[in-house]
Amino acid sequence: MRGRPDRVLKLIACLMGGLVLLMAAMEFGKAVKEDGAAAVAPVTDDPLRAELARCRDLTPEDLATDTDCRAAWAENRRRFFGAPSDGPEE
Repeated sequence: MRGRPDRVLKLIACLMGGLVLLMAAMEFGKAVKEDGAAAVAPVTDDPLRAELARCRDLTPEDLATDTDCRAAWAENRRRFFGAPSDGPEE
C-alpha cells in the first residue's frame, strides 16, 4: 500500500508539469501572432515613410550609392532630433 500514494503524487506532478507546458505554448503562440501582425507596415500618406521602407530593403552596397535613401535617412534623423531644416520652412 505504501507505493500507491507515491504514484498518485507522481501522477499529479506530471499533470501539473504538462499543464505548465501547455500554458507556455499558448503564450508563445500569442507572442508569435502579435509579432507577425506588427511586421506589416501601416499604410500612410507620408512619402518619407514610403522612401524609408524602400531603402530598408536595399543591400548595404546599394544603400551606399543611393543618394535618395541617404537624403531620406538624413531627413528622418532631422525630424527625430528636432534639428532645423536646411531648406525653407513649409
